[in-house]
Amino acid sequence: MKELLRRFAAWSGFFPCPVCMTRSGNGQNEICPECRKELPLLPVENRCPGCGGRNASALAVCPACMEFPQRPYKDALAVMEYTGGGRTLIQKMKFCNHPELARPLALLALEKLNESKMEFDVIVPVPLHWKRFLVRSYNQTELLAHLLSRATGKKVVQGLKKVRSTPHQSRLKKSERQKNLKHSFALRDPAFAGKTVLLIDDVITTGATASVASQILLNNGAEAVKLLCCARTPLKAGSTR
Repeated sequence: MKELLRRFAAWSGFFPCPVCMTRSGNGQNEICPECRKELPLLPVENRCPGCGGRNASALAVCPACMEFPQRPYKDALAVMEYTGGGRTLIQKMKFCNHPELARPLALLALEKLNESKMEFDVIVPVPLHWKRFLVRSYNQTELLAHLLSRATGKKVVQGLKKVRSTPHQSRLKKSERQKNLKHSFALRDPAFAGKTVLLIDDVITTGATASVASQILLNNGAEAVKLLCCARTPLKAGSTR
């Protein structure tokens, strides 16, 4: 029945491509092949375990990540660079009241997960502070987590809560990001204890948010933490942001 409904939606033009809004979204809000070619998708192989981006060097992490302390999470997988159409999609989802864009992003993320063969037991989304949730009315990482849960069969655990409202990380310099997040997350549900966690975030820049969140999970019994994010901000070595 589900497949029949999808085919009917595709035939009738429901759920067009969310990027161009003219070509077919395959009945489920997929990004059309033409628009996919324009997205700055990242390869799964030879990726940096610190940010999920390309690592063409012989180093354990990419040159930009060499400037940061070792992150507590074990591996990172980024779907695309935070530029061009990828940046537009994510900003539209987060700031323009388009929660339906979580689906095409989750479909791309699922492809990367399957390609990488990344193993995990439970999924934990990075939480929003309640004040920001009231303004936005949804948490984009939680939407992504539940869509990935349905596709993988892995349970979503609301392991963390945001206990302190903080300015957007994107507005801060590199040196200010870790300080901004100090004491901002706390334990909510320890059901991830003894398990490998897939932490879901939308964008990684310096990795400060993922590092703080991962450390709390590890301190409370997680076996390991791996990171999946929709996009990686292309930092250059020596960048101040």
